[in-house]
Amino acid sequence: MTMNFGHQGDKLVWSTTEPQMHVCMQGSRTVGFVVRVEGGFIAFDNDSNPLGRFQRWRAAKQSVETIPARRSIL
Repeated sequence: MTMNFGHQGDKLVWSTTEPQMHVCMQGSRTVGFVVRVEGGFIAFDNDSNPLGRFQRWRAAKQSVETIPARRSIL
């Protein structure tokens, strides 16, 4: 079952692809994903590079959502 979590304004869509894995998409492009682990969450970019370990879903999600902003200023 796929569950979508909004962000319609910035066109980022979160889907639950597995029980403990959430993927962020922008159109047909994968932005990154978050995996739930014991004691928190680990966020990854679209190349599976870890972005960090977080205690809260919101912080892990935000780290993935800000990847395009960080890359656009490089």
